[in-house]
Amino acid sequence: MSHALAPCFVAALTHKPTNVLLSVSMLPLLLVYIAEYTINQGVSPTILFPLASTPFMHYRAFYPTYNAIYQFGVFISRSSTPFVRLHSLYLPSLLQCVNLAILILQSLFDFIPSVWIVFAIIFWEGLLGGAVYVNTFAEISDNVKKEEREFSLGAVTVSDSGGICVAGFVGMALEVGLCGWQVRHGRNWCNEL
Repeated sequence: MSHALAPCFVAALTHKPTNVLLSVSMLPLLLVYIAEYTINQGVSPTILFPLASTPFMHYRAFYPTYNAIYQFGVFISRSSTPFVRLHSLYLPSLLQCVNLAILILQSLFDFIPSVWIVFAIIFWEGLLGGAVYVNTFAEISDNVKKEEREFSLGAVTVSDSGGICVAGFVGMALEVGLCGWQVRHGRNWCNEL
């Protein structure tokens, strides 16, 4: 970073509205996006069950079904702000991290007895992610002064893009690692995609 830009960068980070933006909006959005896109890109391709116990005929049908269920949850929650508003965004972000942990453990230890339970978790994942996203922007629109609103709305988008990017890199390694673990422990389904 150039010496001329360093004071501007420090001034922006110590500016009270920027600090509030970082702590109230950007961090929960970043956290929820890292967790949900790690699930979507790295974990859900490895959440497989014996075909006879599922509504599927092929292992490749799991992943697009999970994604459709996830998107349905996102659609519902992003349409919900006229009816339900979240003002504190850390709880749903942390719950998304719990989803990530549960699904990683499922991929490793195969303890959830039915794909239908995973469908419910994936739907919940979509609800949480969509809710944090839409409520982040709603909170900024409602609570940030008009002269700072445009900057705030633009700045907060870094969190979702950054979260997706980080999750992409994490997901690449995680999917390979989880699939390898499953194969070493007698579940070769992820290689049958």
